[in-house]
Amino acid sequence: MKSGGLICLIIVLSMLSAANADTITFEDLTLPAESFWNGSDNSGGFRSGNAFFNNNYDSNWESWDGFSYSNITNTTEGDINAQYNAITGSGQGGSSNYAVGYIGWMGPPTITLDEPKTIFGMYVTNNNYAYYSMLNGNPFAKKFGGKNDNDPDFLLLTITGKDSDGNLTGTVEFYLANFRFEDNSRDYIVNTWWFVDLTPLGVVKSLEFSLTSSDSAGGWINTPTYFAIDTIIMEPVPDLSGPYTEAGINGYIREDRHHATPTDANAVINPIFYGWATNVVNYSPAPDVGLRWSDPNKALGPATGDNLDIVSLGDLNQQQLNSSATPGFITLSFSEPIRNGKGYDLVVFENSLISEFDTDGGSVAGLMFAELGYVEVSSNGEDFARFPSVSLTNALTGQHGTIEISKVYNLAGKHPNGNGLCTGTPFDLSELADDPMVVSGIVDINNINYVRIVDIPGSGDFFDEAVMHIDPNTWPDWNYYAINHPIYDAWPTLDSGGLDVEAVGVLEEQNYSADINLDGIVDIADLALFTSAWQSHLGQANWIARCDLAEPKDNVIDDGDLAVFMSQWHKVETWRDK
Repeated sequence: MKSGGLICLIIVLSMLSAANADTITFEDLTLPAESFWNGSDNSGGFRSGNAFFNNNYDSNWESWDGFSYSNITNTTEGDINAQYNAITGSGQGGSSNYAVGYIGWMGPPTITLDEPKTIFGMYVTNNNYAYYSMLNGNPFAKKFGGKNDNDPDFLLLTITGKDSDGNLTGTVEFYLANFRFEDNSRDYIVNTWWFVDLTPLGVVKSLEFSLTSSDSAGGWINTPTYFAIDTIIMEPVPDLSGPYTEAGINGYIREDRHHATPTDANAVINPIFYGWATNVVNYSPAPDVGLRWSDPNKALGPATGDNLDIVSLGDLNQQQLNSSATPGFITLSFSEPIRNGKGYDLVVFENSLISEFDTDGGSVAGLMFAELGYVEVSSNGEDFARFPSVSLTNALTGQHGTIEISKVYNLAGKHPNGNGLCTGTPFDLSELADDPMVVSGIVDINNINYVRIVDIPGSGDFFDEAVMHIDPNTWPDWNYYAINHPIYDAWPTLDSGGLDVEAVGVLEEQNYSADINLDGIVDIADLALFTSAWQSHLGQANWIARCDLAEPKDNVIDDGDLAVFMSQWHKVETWRDK
C-alpha cells in the first residue's frame, strides 16, 4: 500500500494522543433499525462529529452518490439491493452505524472538516454489492481472479487530502481487493474493518475518495464502486497526563518506511529487527487459561500483528492473590545472545488494543486496553535482572479497564498490536547497568540469552520500581521518585486474561541516535521531531525522550543535543536497506 505527502512520525507516537482525538463514529446519527439514509430529503449531505459528508441525490432517477449512512446487518445479500450494507454486518468494533461511499456521476464522496486538522486514520471495509461482485461476478462485472484465479485483479481506494485552498496535500491508497500476488493463496477481498493510516496527508480541510479497478472498459469501472468507512480519528495531540511518550517500534513497514499493516501487499518486516525468540524454555501460566490461548510456541518467530496469534500468561483473581499464587510467566531464548548495543536492544509485542468505547467495565474510548508485564533478562537462565518500570495509573481500572500509556514506562504491553496496528514496546539493556545482578557480573548485559516476561495482575498488589527513575515533577533539581507505585490495568480478566505474548524481537544496533524516528536515516523527518521538542524538558507536553541526544542524558533538549544532531545529519544505518 503506497502513500505520499507529508512525512508522518512513527505511528504510535501519534497514537499516544488518541484520548484527546476527535473521533467520528456515526453513532450520533439516528436511524430506525435495519435502515439507511441516502439523501432523498435533498439536504445535500449530513453532519457527524465535526465534519460534513456530501451527498448528491437525483429525485428523477432516485439515485445518489457521495455518502449515505446505514445500520443494516445483513451480510448475505449481494445485489444492488445491498448497496447500503457493509460486509461486516455492523460498524467498526461492533457499533451500529457506518457510512457507505458511492462513486457515481455527480461528484466524488467528500468529507469536509469544520477546520483543518490532521486525521490519524479511519477504518475501511467493503460494501456487500461490491464484495459479492468481486467474489462471484455478476452480469456486469467479472469474478476477481477469473476462471482459474490467476487474473491479477484489484480494487483500489485512493484517499486524497486537500487543504483550505483546495491544494493537494497527499494521497493514501488502500486495496479493497488484491489478486496480484504470484501465490494465489495470498489473494484477498477485504471483509473486515481495516485501519488506514492517514497521517501522511498532513493537515487537511477535506478528503476525496476515488476507486480504480482492474475490471474497467472504455473509462468506466465495471466493479460496483462502493466502500464503507467508520471510526475516523482526528487531530492527535500529545496527552498531557503522562511524561512517557516514547513511540513503539513498528513490526512492519511500507516502501516509504512508515508503519504498515502486516497483511498489506507491500508490507515487509521492519529491517531494524535482526532476530526473534526461537525457543520456549519455560511456560508457567496462571490457572484457568483457556486451551486456545495456552500454546507457548505462539510467542516464537516474527510479530504478526494478529491479536489472536498469542499465548496468554493468565490472570490472578482476588482469591488467588490472597493465597499468594504466582503470576504467570514465560521464558524465551534466542539463537544468539542479545548484546547491549547503542539504542534499544529488544522489543516485546503484546496484543494491546485501543478502545473505541466507553463502558461500565472501565473502558474509555481512545485509551489502551493493556495487560502489562515485567520484562527480565538473564545470561545463565537462572538469575534475572528486571527492567525498572514506572506506572502512574492511580486507581483500579475495572475488568475492561483502559490506561493512558504515557503514564507507563518499561512495562511490556504498553503499545498497540492488533486491528491493523503492529507495534511493540522497546527496552534498552543499558538501563540495567546499575542493577545488582549486573554490577556483580551474574547478569552480563552483553550476553543475554534469556528473556522472561511476567504478568502483572492489575489489582494494585504489585509495584513498579519508580524510585530508580527521575520524577518529572522535580524540575530543575531532578530528584528520583520518592516511592514505588501500585500497578493497575484491566482486572480481573478471564480465559485469555493477563499479558498475552505475541513475539519478542531483537534489534540491530542504532549507531545514529539522531535517527529519532528509527527509519534508518537522519533526515527532515527527524529534524521536524527535534524542532518540536526544542528546549523542552522531561515532563513538558512537547518532550520527546529520543531527542535528548548528548551524553550523559540531562532530560533537557538544548545546544548539546543540537550539536549531536548536526554531526549525524544524513547519516544512514547499515540495516536500512537490508
